[in-house]
Amino acid sequence: MLWKKQREIENLVLEHLTHVDEALQYYIQSINAYVHEKDAEKADDLAFKTHKSEGEADDVRRHVETQLLTGALMPASRREILQLVEQVDRLANAAENTLDHLLIQRIEIPDVLQPGLLEIVSKTEEIVVHVNGAIKNLFEEMDAVLEHTEKIEHIEGEIDHIERKVTKTLFRLDIELAWKLQVNNFIRSLVELSDRAEDLSDHIELMVAQKHI
Repeated sequence: MLWKKQREIENLVLEHLTHVDEALQYYIQSINAYVHEKDAEKADDLAFKTHKSEGEADDVRRHVETQLLTGALMPASRREILQLVEQVDRLANAAENTLDHLLIQRIEIPDVLQPGLLEIVSKTEEIVVHVNGAIKNLFEEMDAVLEHTEKIEHIEGEIDHIERKVTKTLFRLDIELAWKLQVNNFIRSLVELSDRAEDLSDHIELMVAQKHI
């Protein structure tokens, strides 16, 4: 019975991950549509799909919580899984917040900043791949997990470096201060997802360490 409950929880965690991944793929496409293609309408459509997938992820997250609160798994494992699902969910929330920030305000991105911002988006897409790999291997091949978490941390560092370069370029531009601050807030929002992915990576590494004790 315990094994059956564990397998059911694992399947729900992976189902939740699938919906979050779908939301993040739409998010990446939406940012690219707005910044690169300059197609705000397409970006809006993709943002709607992001919100829809995030809502579906929330439904599964609540199901996981219900199962755990009814006594599935041992107390320590319940706590680990709850934190894992919550931190994965925060990735989709960060994506939603960034799109709301960008699309509601219809922020104009200076052309000189676009390559750097698109590089951040590309690196974020790489992080999402490794988030998927880390969590799937957590239940299947734990020895492979750390390879993915190390990649997440490395890429997050690269994103921080790009963010600093883009921000320096922004504040050297001869544009209104209000515009600079608006774009700067968007940049900070854009890198929030990678910051949360690093937090998730730390939690996964802790789970692996505890399993080896």
